[in-house]
Order: sequence, then C-alpha cells, then structure tokens
Amino acid sequence: MKARILLREVELVDRLGWYINIRWFTVAFIACAGFVARSFFGVDVPLDTVLVIASVIALYNLFFVLYLKRIKTHRVVAVDLPRRAERFVFLQAILDLVVLLVLIHYTGGAENPFIFYFIFHTVLSSMLLSKRAGYIQSLFVVTSVGWLLSAEYLSIIPHHHLKGFMDSELYANPVYLTALYFVFTTSVLLTAHITVSVTERLRERENELMEKSMELERANKALKEKDRLKSEYVRMVVHDIKSPLSSILSLLNVASEGYAGSLDEKTREIIERAAARVQELHSYATDLLNLSRMRSGLALNIETVEAGPLIDRALVLAKDAEGQKELRITKEVERGLPPVRADKEQLLHVLLNLIGNALKYTPPGGEVRISAGVHDGMFELRVSDTGIGIPKDELPRIFDEFYRGRSAEKTSRGTGFGLALVKHIVERHSGTIEVRSEEGKGSVFIVRLPLDGPKG
Repeated sequence: MKARILLREVELVDRLGWYINIRWFTVAFIACAGFVARSFFGVDVPLDTVLVIASVIALYNLFFVLYLKRIKTHRVVAVDLPRRAERFVFLQAILDLVVLLVLIHYTGGAENPFIFYFIFHTVLSSMLLSKRAGYIQSLFVVTSVGWLLSAEYLSIIPHHHLKGFMDSELYANPVYLTALYFVFTTSVLLTAHITVSVTERLRERENELMEKSMELERANKALKEKDRLKSEYVRMVVHDIKSPLSSILSLLNVASEGYAGSLDEKTREIIERAAARVQELHSYATDLLNLSRMRSGLALNIETVEAGPLIDRALVLAKDAEGQKELRITKEVERGLPPVRADKEQLLHVLLNLIGNALKYTPPGGEVRISAGVHDGMFELRVSDTGIGIPKDELPRIFDEFYRGRSAEKTSRGTGFGLALVKHIVERHSGTIEVRSEEGKGSVFIVRLPLDGPKG
C-alpha cells in the first residue's frame, strides 16, 4: 500500500508539469485561431473577447505554475499529497471547462465545430484523475455543454452567430441539436471510459512494478548484509589462521637453516617441502584476507603516490618472491609524470600481483616490461610480458574469484584470488583494468586510474 501511495504521489506531481505546459499551447492556439479566422477567412470572430479569454487562461495557468513550484520545492508537503495533487488537477479541469464553455458560447455555440475539442480536455484530465473523478468530470462536460445548447435554444442566453462561417443559424434547429448532443455525449463518455480504464490498468501495472522493485531492493539489502557478515567472518577466521601459519613457517625456516641443529639432506628436503606448502597456505590466506577486507568496504587510505619508487619496490619484492630467473626486465616511467592520488599499499598490491604473474608465467629468456604514464588525462600503468599468454576463451573469466586458466594450472600453483583482488582494488579507485593477450605470445595488463583519486 505504501508503494502505491508513493507511486501515486510521484505520478501526479510529475505529470502536472506537462498538463500545465499543454495549456500554454492552448492559449497560443486560441489567440492564433481567432486572428486567422477573422483576418484571412472573414469570419466575424469577436477577437477582443477571444483574446480576453486567452489572457484569463494564461493568468490562472501562471498561478498553477507557481503552485506547482511550491509542491516541487516541498513547501507544500502533506500526508495526503496525492489527494491534494488530485484536487489540484480537478480544479484545473473545472476551470478549463468553464472557460472553454464561455469561449464556445461567444464563438458560435452549437455552430462551432471546435466544441468537440472537449474530448481532448476529457482525455488529458482523465489520465491524471482517479477513476471516480474522471467519470465525474466527464459528466460535468456533457452536462455543461447540454446546458449551453439548451440555454441558447430556449433564448435564456443570447446566441452569438458567426457571420462568414455559415449562413443558417443551427442553434435553433432541434433535430441538429439532438444529433449533435447525442454524438458529443457518447463520444465524451466513451472516451472517458476508455481513458480511465486504460489509465487504471497502467497504474495497477506500475504499482505492481513498484512493489516488486521495493521487494527486490529489500532482498538486495538483505543479501548485501549477509555478504558483509560473511566477509567479516571470513576475515576473522583467516586472520586467526594466518598467525599460526606464519609461526610454523618461521620455525620451519629456522630448522631448515640448521639453527636448531644439523640436518641430513633428506630431512632438510622434507622440511623445505613442508615450508613450501605452508608458504602456499600462507599466500592463500593473505589473498583471502585482502579480498575480505576489500569487500567489507573498509575506507581507502588515499595519499599522494609517486609511481617510479613504487614500481621499484614492487619489482624487488616480486623478484624475491619468484626467485631469480633469466629475464629482461625494463621499467619506463614517463618524464614529468605527476603523482597519483591512491591507497599506496593497495596500489603496491596491484603492482606485486601483475608483476609477479608476469615473472611467474614468462619462461627464461623472455621479457617483462613495466611502464607508467598519462593517457587521456588518466594515470596508466602497463605490465607486459612475453610469457605463455592466455587463451581467447579464458579472457572473460580471468578476473573471477577462484578461476585459474588451464595453462596457469599446468605451470604453477595458485589460489585464483590474485586478479580478482586486483580488479576490485582498481574499481574501488574508480579505475579500469584491461587485458590483451595471445596464447603463446604473452600478455599486457593495462590499469587506468584517475589522477586526482577515486570519485565519490
């Protein structure tokens, strides 16, 4: 029910604007039609009266414009705003009806074919009013026009014949009046019924869509909250796991280095293999912890970052992690490159992951190139290699969590978290990441970030 009320409020307030704007067109049409009929067709139109009527319409329409501004600026806010807006529409419809009746009376009455323009009036008002109000205003129309025709026929009010338009005065012909009023009444009432019926069905559908939309929004909020709780839980569990893994790894390294006593070759090999497996678990836990932190929405620590020194640091750390390999590694930083506003540690993680992958998947004798510059007003970082490349069918999935390509699985072990985390970090910085690759020929990853930091 609340959704329906909100929709009704939005619908009425929004459509009041174009209802008022149409009236400006009506004012211009009335004035121009009177002038053209008198000046070019010689019809004895009471132009002064027509212009006065057009001015009256313009005057009260200006009032409606000002009142609508009050509604839109929330100076008129009430619990029954939809009902207030509907009364506003009904008032406009009645005023239009009265003014149009006066205009028809002074421009020929039953002899004026523009009398059927009341149908447009009925359509427009019925689209905005409730079903009951739409029928009431259409009954007002046919009753008022019937009174006008009868009053002129019975000489209760004078008839204004339009000389130059038609010779005979049809207002005194009962057969013509009966036929005219029958056609007019059935047209108006049938139009009102069709318009109201169609409008009510559309409103029902809109209400249903609004309710569905609100249900989906509530479900989405619930899912986001569950996802946040899940990420928080994963973060706590992984944090608790990571600490003992670090301790185990340190103890194994101490043992393998012989600080706890001499070891035979077989025992050393077993300890080193155990240390390697623990290191894999530690890396897995680190990636999972970083991803959980990113997804939990922790604020970025934005600062000014110089690209050159950060790339140097990432190269040292990545080479230490991947070990020494006969590769050509080049770094190109655009001269005069301005600093970028970013979270330094997270940007370092992006570099470590991309450079580490390039080193890992490039065979000896290959080349890894890291470049930084400005392109189209954005900070651009490129990491390219001449490694194993990525098959075309795998490119759309490489940023998915847990996904590892066939070639990568054959070459080395991994978690499938790295590139997913990289993409998440880049997007949190309002940036984009793109990959271009050809299997067997290498890959290039292109990261673009706004120089002045994340938006919003």
